[in-house]
Amino acid sequence: MVLQGSRPPVLMAEREVSPVAETATLSREDISSAARLDQAFRRLGYHLDHVGEGGADVPPLFLTQVPDDLDDLPDTDTKKAVFLRVMLPLVLAADEEIANDRARLLELAARKSAGQALSASEARWLDALARRYEVEDGNLKKLLTRVDVVPPSLALAQSAEESGWGTSALVRRSQNLFGHTVEVSRDGTGMRNFTSLYEAVRAYVHNLNTHRAYEDLRKARATARARGMAPDGPALAAALHSYSERGDAYVSTIRALMRRNDLGRFDRARLGRSLPTRLAAAS
Repeated sequence: MVLQGSRPPVLMAEREVSPVAETATLSREDISSAARLDQAFRRLGYHLDHVGEGGADVPPLFLTQVPDDLDDLPDTDTKKAVFLRVMLPLVLAADEEIANDRARLLELAARKSAGQALSASEARWLDALARRYEVEDGNLKKLLTRVDVVPPSLALAQSAEESGWGTSALVRRSQNLFGHTVEVSRDGTGMRNFTSLYEAVRAYVHNLNTHRAYEDLRKARATARARGMAPDGPALAAALHSYSERGDAYVSTIRALMRRNDLGRFDRARLGRSLPTRLAAAS
């Protein structure tokens, strides 16, 4: 089933999403298999070599799940390419949402620092943002360390590692691409279930931005910002030793994934608006 939409669904009630003009981009046939999805991406000119390093824009195409038969593709490089092209728009959309909040937060923080009063609506927005990011004491400096993007290279590497490049049947059933666990699950797997890939991406980014285990990651990112540098995937990966029981070995694996697959090129990728968006269930 193909659902029309603009950006991926935003879960906070106070946010609204402007629609984008619709034309046919992905048909039911296009998303019926991984092979046909690969062909559709090629037809649309969506090539990883083109969108890396801030080249061509990434088409705003959002799939709700990874194709069920991704592992049936005979070529490993093609499997990886399909997976990355599915995930990259979702990661960029999540980062864009956060970047917009961060820009507004910076503006309001600057005004407060200058002694300017905020309007009632601005104060409410700021309070809601602080609650969402679990900063209850009104510390804007702390809030700024949390309301920030995660480099696409890091998100892509972790989703690839945790999902076997999207080929894990358990991951596909739960849409859980980042290994999120829960104490009690209906299926007994201990895996958290998500309704879509985008929901899983947003949960992953929020986890890195709020959980106490990733305080070092947020400090490293804030230090880079203070030096006028953008967040760097391999550098932030060093703070992920608590993400897995494998500790430092996990960090080495994530860094190796980024290096071998040249994922750093996507840290400067841009989410385009020239194509209409389409929510597609690859089933």
